[in-house]
Amino acid sequence: MLNSFQTSGNSPGAARCRVGILGFGTVGSAIARRLTSPHSIPALELTHICDRRAREKRARQPEAVSRLVWTDRVDDLLSSDVDVIVEVVGGGEPAVDSVRGALLAGKSVVTANKQVLAHQGPALLLLAERQGRQLRYEAAVGGAMPIVRALGDGLAGEDIIRVQAILNGTSNAVLSGMDASGCSIDEAIADACARGYAEADPSADLDGIDAAAKLSILCMLAFRLRVLPNQIDVRTTARVRSEDFREAGLRGGTIRQIALAEFNRERSTLTAWVAPTFVARGSIFARATGPENAALITGAFAGTITLTGPGAGGDATAVAAIGDLLAIARDRAAIVPAPVLTEPAVIKGLTDQRLAEAV
Repeated sequence: MLNSFQTSGNSPGAARCRVGILGFGTVGSAIARRLTSPHSIPALELTHICDRRAREKRARQPEAVSRLVWTDRVDDLLSSDVDVIVEVVGGGEPAVDSVRGALLAGKSVVTANKQVLAHQGPALLLLAERQGRQLRYEAAVGGAMPIVRALGDGLAGEDIIRVQAILNGTSNAVLSGMDASGCSIDEAIADACARGYAEADPSADLDGIDAAAKLSILCMLAFRLRVLPNQIDVRTTARVRSEDFREAGLRGGTIRQIALAEFNRERSTLTAWVAPTFVARGSIFARATGPENAALITGAFAGTITLTGPGAGGDATAVAAIGDLLAIARDRAAIVPAPVLTEPAVIKGLTDQRLAEAV
């Protein structure tokens, strides 16, 4: 007899997919609002919330959220009857342990955690396959820009050659703010913080650490390569000055933090880097302002595919996470094969020839 987890989410009378949220910050609270609103999604039922400050946060929530089951113990969530756990804690440890524990407990997982996927993604995807559960992570890269699904599903029949992208909404908000107003980087950071686009300490964003983790995930999807974030050449954006924008303007362009990955399959050579880069004023990257992300995906057969979308903020990330929840709810018994990855023979960074294009 099939249990509720194995029943297709689309069959008549099927039980709603029960959801638990692990982490009730900006993203977790945005997901909770969507799933408990008067216009909530019929296929999904939010039942549990786990946060280390559960008692304090529960007291501030509207009745639709506060009446759910709250706990500050991850084990309570793992032993509950939820079908899917949404992990939005962030960071590496202990988030990776929570994702692993959820899969071992028979739960599917939706995560927005790019560090977990960049460092432990292949092992966790293999565990999910062995457990007959799903691990989905659209929200980990690009916010509401659906680049994970585009590479993993829509372009699965393509031989991807290159991915160029703005992958960090905070850095883009800072740089586009400097571009528009001529202000200093400190002033642009303060403005991004006030608008909710940046954390109090945005160093991981400006130094390219966040974008490198996301680019590592995209290398897995686009090229089937195992590349760790620390293997990617990263140049900081924190030293960009207002004078750099004036000089870029004289050349007919502006500055954005660009992540690039290009794979030569014949030579097994990967070029991968993240850096503040000169971009032409009419390009898709120059037109991306505020927390927007943008990507150009170049394939051998279809040519170049363009994607854009908001890359920061709770609501944008919630859209991606809920999309993954619905994918699981539609076919809860689906088993997604883990990718078979290789390592490139050579990894190159930002070459001297390209330094003229980077600030």
